[in-house]
Amino acid sequence: MVQEARHDTHYSRAEDVEEFVRILEAYERGEISAEDFRAFRLTRGVYGQRQADVNMIRVKFAGGVMSAAALRVAAEVAAEHAAWRKGHVTTRQSIQFHNLQLAETPALMARFAAVGVTTVEACGNTVRNITGCPFAGVSPTEAFDVTPYLQATVRLCLRAPWANDLPRKFKMAFEGCSHEDHAQTAINDVGFRAKIREGVRGFEVFVAGGLSTSPRPGYRLHDFIPADELLGRVEALVRLFGDLGNRKNKARARLKYVMKKLGEDGFRAAYDAEVAKIAEAGRLHQPIELPPEESAPKARPDALVGPAAAEDDPEYRAWLRCVDPQKQEGFATVTVKLHRGDVTAEQFAALAGIVERFADGTLRTGNRQNLMIRWVRNRALPRLYVALREIGLADAGANTIHDIVSCPGADTCNLAVTSSMSLASHLTRFLKKPGASAESVELARGLDIKISGCPNSCGQHHVAAIGFHGTVRHVGGGRQVPEYQLHLGGGFDEDGVHFGRHIVKIPAQRSGEALLALLDLYRDEREEGEDPRSFFSRVSKEEVIAALGDNVLASDFSNLRDGDTSDLGQDPGKAFNVAIGAGECAA
Repeated sequence: MVQEARHDTHYSRAEDVEEFVRILEAYERGEISAEDFRAFRLTRGVYGQRQADVNMIRVKFAGGVMSAAALRVAAEVAAEHAAWRKGHVTTRQSIQFHNLQLAETPALMARFAAVGVTTVEACGNTVRNITGCPFAGVSPTEAFDVTPYLQATVRLCLRAPWANDLPRKFKMAFEGCSHEDHAQTAINDVGFRAKIREGVRGFEVFVAGGLSTSPRPGYRLHDFIPADELLGRVEALVRLFGDLGNRKNKARARLKYVMKKLGEDGFRAAYDAEVAKIAEAGRLHQPIELPPEESAPKARPDALVGPAAAEDDPEYRAWLRCVDPQKQEGFATVTVKLHRGDVTAEQFAALAGIVERFADGTLRTGNRQNLMIRWVRNRALPRLYVALREIGLADAGANTIHDIVSCPGADTCNLAVTSSMSLASHLTRFLKKPGASAESVELARGLDIKISGCPNSCGQHHVAAIGFHGTVRHVGGGRQVPEYQLHLGGGFDEDGVHFGRHIVKIPAQRSGEALLALLDLYRDEREEGEDPRSFFSRVSKEEVIAALGDNVLASDFSNLRDGDTSDLGQDPGKAFNVAIGAGECAA
């Protein structure tokens, strides 16, 4: 008995693949310029890499919902086509596959399209994948399940001409929980937070948030809009950006720059004018048909058969920290920690069977690059743990200091300076080292670490308690030192988003020692009951630099070490040479 997926996740069309093949063939015949083809393929999720003649393909999962059928296709694609036989979960709940030949991409698109999944508008100047709280529908604190509203918004924007020829990318997110912003609505172009007012469902609306090199928190545009105005107001905001966004300078072509240029009053006036047009056309009020509320999936007998963890097994007890009770009694959501967001072909395939056996036939990706398995019966948890352990996915460190977020970095990205994924592995090894700092690591367990290979914040370093972004320092004699700019004190709370402060740059090779020094500083200088993010928000720059000591490169380079001129993950004897190419983020 296979669990039926209970969400409308079918967004594909056979015509999309046929169109891609037709345009690709025209490009190969020289009938379409390279620039025009690049703009087209980006809107179909095909993105250039640092390496010549290979591509990344990004697959969209609205709200992060992945069916078992999609997991099986992901397994096939990873095994047969992708570099390192794996896929990579992004901070926007998509899956990326790397090092693909352009000729392979139509077949991959067709495989995903057969199970309802699309790559359309996964990249390019479009409304990108719309993200949502991975606990939507099961959270004990949510106002209501935002999933149907998110999916209605996807259907509104997908393939709409006014939503896929924008000045630049446009990001939206939905959150339903009352105390946590799992969807990071505060750093999106538009963020919706569920509210109920006088028995009416609706949303608080934030606009013009974003990260990159100039982070800006979302501005509260509405304290409340009724849910039947959601689609009309989404259209108004996207059209506003299409009309007023900067089409000449892509570096200043996001909604936050429209807000900066117009000011709050000017932005509201322009927005109100768009809303008025939509109201006049009769599209402001559009009721959204809601499916039945989520209910328990049918129990599978094999969920309670087979090897099970002993209740007193210390590793199993530690793993239970990854389990969150659902609002539905007797059920739980399990967060599966991924290392650097990676899932192997074998793990994709096994997860398909696991979600059918233990859950509702789906899982959800999260913006910490993890997976959430929902609707697990509490009594099945010991067997689920064993099933995950068998495929190497029973790490107990989900949503802790050990759960490091990283962009792909210089492994594949043209814009990256440093190998951010190698830094994630390097820091993970240091966090697991025995010794005096082990106490500091445990005390700071709730702290988060995020890494980007350049200042553009794809790894979201601005919103981490400890963030790193890649940079380079020239030290004479043609030598270059790969470094990381340290950011401290970022994160989300009930008041919104806080961006980390720039502190100092650290050579990549010294980053592990530097991290432990930071954690020791927290251990020694924190106030009673002070959490790590609060501590790193207030501690002075001078105290931090003093604690880092020799892990900071002296201005005269007198403490330069031989190994400093190599990047992490690079052959130790090979000198680092920054190689930044033409990226396609703003193409």
